Amino acid sequence: MLEFVRRNRVLLSSGFFLLCSLGLLSANARQPGRIDPLGHLFLEVMAPLQRLTAGVGGTVRGVFDRYVMLVGTQAENEQLQARIRDLERRSTHLGEMELMNRRLKRLLALERELPTKAVSAAVIARDASVWFQSLTLNKGELDGIQIGMPVLAPEGVVGLIASTSLHASRVLLLTDPNIGIDVLVQRTRVRGILSGLLEQGTTLKYVKRSDDVQVGDRVVASGLDGVFPKGLPVGRVTKVSRKDRGLFLYAEVQPEADASRLEEVLVALPNGEELRRPAGLATAADAGPPDPASLGLHGPPAPAPKGERRPRG
Repeated sequence: MLEFVRRNRVLLSSGFFLLCSLGLLSANARQPGRIDPLGHLFLEVMAPLQRLTAGVGGTVRGVFDRYVMLVGTQAENEQLQARIRDLERRSTHLGEMELMNRRLKRLLALERELPTKAVSAAVIARDASVWFQSLTLNKGELDGIQIGMPVLAPEGVVGLIASTSLHASRVLLLTDPNIGIDVLVQRTRVRGILSGLLEQGTTLKYVKRSDDVQVGDRVVASGLDGVFPKGLPVGRVTKVSRKDRGLFLYAEVQPEADASRLEEVLVALPNGEELRRPAGLATAADAGPPDPASLGLHGPPAPAPKGERRPRG
């Protein structure tokens, strides 16, 4: 018997476990959930492992989701920053166009008041040295500009054309000592010659000590020199002195047109005729702007759309 069992121990063991399994299945089929000691043991052993696995998986999944979300947020942030920069460039461009439009409206209003033809030009350089104060314009002989022509701004007289080339010209400013303009004190009609000073100002010469000239008086072109239209604003008296001996008083005049801020000017044909409407010279709000291309200007370049290259030349 023992020898039989020893020889067939594998077969007998398999049959025994098979019978046990069949018995357990039969018992569970009749009373489910009541008899499964191995199932309970397996569940008890595996539950902590399942909880650990679920926790690790959830953590890894959360980290991955956050990483993906951060990458997406960074990309979106870069896009928004690029959009902000583009809008800022466009805002700056529109602001410059608006300012240029206002300046050109005033320049056109001045051109309509002049009794002669005029050429509009843009300031492209400045020379404010002690001995020579001038502006350089982007128009020259090919545009009809000649030496001696008056240069004007909406505020008033700027200076005279001192030299020209085919495509550029140089303006001698009122504040240059080498210039002289025949002027009138508007209030009292006192006549004198306005000349530049080395100290960035102008002085009213050849006015008698007895003449009525006061601080704040407006000085206008007399038209007697045959260059500047009569009545064109020149400046305002800032200082009057009669303390020095002599036949003439000393008067300083501040030019109406600030040459350091000018960007566009008019170059007019020499003519001593009176302005058509001097009162509305500097404030014609209803005037439309001239074509900026006539000044050689096209405004600040519009920002190119993202991803698009601006053509050269």
